[in-house]
Amino acid sequence: MSVASLCSTPPVLSPKSRGIFDNDPEHVLDLALSRLQAVGIKLVEWRDLVDKRMGVPACIKNYSYLVPDALLPHASHVLTNLGLPFAPPTTFEISMYGDFAARGHSHRITHSIQSRRVQHLVIYPQSFATLGDSEFEEGPPSHLRSPRCAPVLVPTAPAVYASILRMMLQYDEFDPTTGVLQSQLSELIGYHLFELSDGYIDTGDDEECARWDVDRRVSDAVCVVLAWGVDEVWRDGEEWMGDALAEVVRTGHTEHLPHKLPEQ
Repeated sequence: MSVASLCSTPPVLSPKSRGIFDNDPEHVLDLALSRLQAVGIKLVEWRDLVDKRMGVPACIKNYSYLVPDALLPHASHVLTNLGLPFAPPTTFEISMYGDFAARGHSHRITHSIQSRRVQHLVIYPQSFATLGDSEFEEGPPSHLRSPRCAPVLVPTAPAVYASILRMMLQYDEFDPTTGVLQSQLSELIGYHLFELSDGYIDTGDDEECARWDVDRRVSDAVCVVLAWGVDEVWRDGEEWMGDALAEVVRTGHTEHLPHKLPEQ
């Protein structure tokens, strides 16, 4: 994605007047989001879009959004009618990404279908992320500096972590979906809570740890997480999340987090 494509805001023409893929992917996305909003579908930024808001230097290839469960088929139909073809997941993608591949409805937003260049708008049912309406804030879309689409919803920072922990409860530790969740959690802790520019440091390297003041960063991050509990951000019955997340922050290990064990 070039700096020029981010900063420029050329007019996005109707697909009836020219091919929709003649636009840059970000502007195709903008048109698609505007069309979904026009038919009353609320959009919640998710996955890489949210991670980037929280400091993760994500290179966004696929743009993910949550939509109300009951409107997911209609939203997908709207995108197809706009000229954005549905792209079903491959067996390989499901084996690598689990339900993140299987549950999303991917619609291509690029003319190219080559794996290195293709990009998608992916919509998921809101229930998949285990997020409720009270856990969102309204904010400007992040896909363009001057988007034409209306504001979108964005999960709060505690809600993002709660979503990850809740989803972990639904999968055994060897499911590929769990692997994706663990990777996301690790990156968010490094970039968002520790505020490390590289996200990861070698904790066995004393000089590196001293240079980055790791002990202070860990202590501050634990305080932030525990303060969320004081502010009562967790749902009733989920107060354990604060202690569980604080332990991951302290140790860097997710093995002790609850997950559904395989059926015997």
